[in-house]
Amino acid sequence: MIGNNNKMDTIMNKLLFLIFFMLSSTYCFAFNMQHLNAATQDNNKNIYFSSHDGVYRFDGSHYLNLSSISILPKRWTSDVIFQSPGYLYIAYKDKEVWQFNLNTLEAVKLSDIAARKLAVNNTYLFMLAREQLTLLDLETFEVTEPLGKKDKMFDVSASANHGYIMANDGVYVINNRSVRLIDDTHVSDGELVATPYGVIYFLNDHMTSYSYLNDIKIVNDDITSARHLRFSPPYFLYYVDRGSINQAEITQLSVLQKGINSHPQAYKDLFVDDEQNLWALDVNSFEVVSSKVRLDRLSIASIYNVIATVNGKTWIGSDNGLYIYSDGHYSALNNLNQQISKLGFSVTALQQEGDTLFVTTNLGAYAINLTTQLVTQFFKGYVINLAVINKQIYLSTNDEGVQIFDLALSQLDSGYINKFLSHKTAWATKNLGGILYIANEKGLISFNQRGDASIELEKYAPIADIQLLGNTLYAATYGSGLFRKINGQWESIVSPLYINELHSLSQELYLSTNHGIHKFSMDDAYTNLLEGTGDHSFTPNGILSISDKIVAVSNQGVIRVERKKQETIPNSRISYIRTNTKTYLNPETLKVNNSGWLDIALTNYSYTLSDHINYQYRLNMSEWHDIPTPLIQLNKLNPDNYTLEYRSKVNGGMWSKPQSFNFFVSGPWYSSNSALWFYALILISLFLGVASFVFFWLQSFHRVFKSHQKQLQREGLSVAAINLANGIDLCGGDQIMVCKGLDKLKKAHEILSPIANSHASLGQNDLATAIDMLHIKCLSRDGIKSEFNITLGNEVLTKQLQCDIYAVLYHAVENIFKHASATKITVHLNKIGNKLILQVLDNGKGLSMFTRSINFGLGYYVMNSIAKEYKLPIKRSSSSKGTKVVAQFPVILQPKKIQKSELHTSKYQPN
Repeated sequence: MIGNNNKMDTIMNKLLFLIFFMLSSTYCFAFNMQHLNAATQDNNKNIYFSSHDGVYRFDGSHYLNLSSISILPKRWTSDVIFQSPGYLYIAYKDKEVWQFNLNTLEAVKLSDIAARKLAVNNTYLFMLAREQLTLLDLETFEVTEPLGKKDKMFDVSASANHGYIMANDGVYVINNRSVRLIDDTHVSDGELVATPYGVIYFLNDHMTSYSYLNDIKIVNDDITSARHLRFSPPYFLYYVDRGSINQAEITQLSVLQKGINSHPQAYKDLFVDDEQNLWALDVNSFEVVSSKVRLDRLSIASIYNVIATVNGKTWIGSDNGLYIYSDGHYSALNNLNQQISKLGFSVTALQQEGDTLFVTTNLGAYAINLTTQLVTQFFKGYVINLAVINKQIYLSTNDEGVQIFDLALSQLDSGYINKFLSHKTAWATKNLGGILYIANEKGLISFNQRGDASIELEKYAPIADIQLLGNTLYAATYGSGLFRKINGQWESIVSPLYINELHSLSQELYLSTNHGIHKFSMDDAYTNLLEGTGDHSFTPNGILSISDKIVAVSNQGVIRVERKKQETIPNSRISYIRTNTKTYLNPETLKVNNSGWLDIALTNYSYTLSDHINYQYRLNMSEWHDIPTPLIQLNKLNPDNYTLEYRSKVNGGMWSKPQSFNFFVSGPWYSSNSALWFYALILISLFLGVASFVFFWLQSFHRVFKSHQKQLQREGLSVAAINLANGIDLCGGDQIMVCKGLDKLKKAHEILSPIANSHASLGQNDLATAIDMLHIKCLSRDGIKSEFNITLGNEVLTKQLQCDIYAVLYHAVENIFKHASATKITVHLNKIGNKLILQVLDNGKGLSMFTRSINFGLGYYVMNSIAKEYKLPIKRSSSSKGTKVVAQFPVILQPKKIQKSELHTSKYQPN
């Protein structure tokens, strides 16, 4: 099960890689756009394409149809051109030519002409129809037709001050409104492109360069086919010759490079951007044709090719024998090829040792004496690869495992090695770090210096090659991708499935595959395709050298690939900002009305960078936020000033310096951030005001309640006095009157008892006796257990202090009876130092903060008023487990009485 899971993980990794490869490893862009006809670029590096449904703006990351942000018609366009500082001119296929302002997004129809091609200079817009050329004065908008109607108009192009037109009767130059014929050759087919120096045109079957200043023509009759001419500053010309893109210099029209594109293809147009990248437009896609790859195409039909340096020259081994490569040309080594086989053979490896070149083929292994040019066969059979290790030749064969020879071509015993091989097809033999590795059809075997064999890796797919990167061993398979050995375990790396060979340089690993050369660094999560190599297939021994450039041979010929990458990416910029009402192109700053959302599109305008770019942003110095795509989406922004910062990095690189963008969201003053702070201040003030009002309102209730209690006490005393008097009088009568008198006395007692206790009246009792009586009262209550612990000592407290202590204790106990629903009361009264500590505890339901705050009970006031007198506040704590009341009193003793005899003795005591 573990093996199956690992296999599934590998399959998933490969699938993810293939998806990523298709999406981001090439520079071919396809999208919902058909019939691309032309491309142009503005001063902000944006590229515009004419298509079947209008003009698209492309910034390397986002597509934007200009018809979606303006009144431009969304119809089939035939051409689009840019004029500085910020205008596009667009020709529609059926009719109409429009001008589009990139700064204001205003679109204006200029003409109803059905123009096939447009050109512009400082003065005029050239509109070329099928049979007529029309000039539009860009200042006065006056329309002129400098040429008469022709049978056919082929092309138009313009430089800063001149325009050039190719018609059926020749090539013309227009300066202001004057027209001059510079070539009267009848034209059946042709194109032209203006340069700062004149014009280059292909006419019928030859190329011509015309200098306006010198009025000189240079003709190249060797260029017999050329389409889509495109000038590249300062002196270069690109053109398509039967599907192959070639490069020439314009001064002498000499061809510098042929077959820049990987394979011949029909194109709609070529375009050169401001970084000299060459773009090729197809019907529904476009691509950046790599300028980092030079291909010298191999004219013979050979799929499997190898390369090596032999005596300072580059030799190519192909399916058709041996060749020498020099300056883009291939020369067959017919003498050697005839000696090896007159029937043809396929070369699999080349390696020179001294004056001998070892050649392995599908027919066997050969030694070529480079001095005498004599060929000796020393092994017969299909040889896949060879290696010279410790002056011994190791042949990796198709059917006989590994065969070993010395440099004198004597065969050595290889039976010990072969008996450990799980399959007789050996792919490669290498010595890495003193260990011999044999890669074969079913796995990887290693032999240490003592000759001990170990099975390193077993896979269903063949092991094609092995290599060390640092101290890590890597294995390439033909069918399952790349693996590396970490802590004794092999782990899969997201990579192409079919790998033929591995090369290492510094901390980088290079993989030659059926679909290009891939690079892998130790910190990478997956391999990266080298730009421009994706259409090339490589075999083992197909890479010659790796330095600043990689020199290799593919199925198409010898290629040179620039290895050094762009170390830092350009700083990201804002391509456009879209709101629910408007779109802003390349804004420097922005002021928008309060909007529900903002889409901020970022780009670095790097059209040839294949690596995945990560982006982050933050708003007003907040935390950095990762975004999966270069699009920042902001929602529900309050009216205020904002500073947006954003940065980017390539995988594994450093973050770029943050770029900032300031914008202001306007709106009603009451919805700004300042207004929100003001609202918060008002709410806080209102809350404090309400809290203060409630507090003082409660205090006023407390004062009213206290006054009311005093009034009730005064009225109660009057009633009690009347009842006492009546009771006494009635008690002096008969039995009935005595009963009525006792009833009056009882009512008087009921009135006087709380008044007496409210003032802590002890009568003639001392504190200890009163507490005992209170304890007895507690014991007499059903359902309540009471415990009193009193330690006062022998010292006599002042009468007032005793009254105050008793009052606090009495009201605390009464509150428990009335409110706590307790089943136990505990009282502690102890003398600690110069203080008396009174604690009253119960296990009742407790009191909430709200209940304590709005308490209007008599006991509450009596207790607090006594505490204020001694400046020792009462501490109350309450929870669901009960309530605790703690009061402190100073120890104030009753002064001792002085006896008269003591006073007399003290008074007359002699000095």
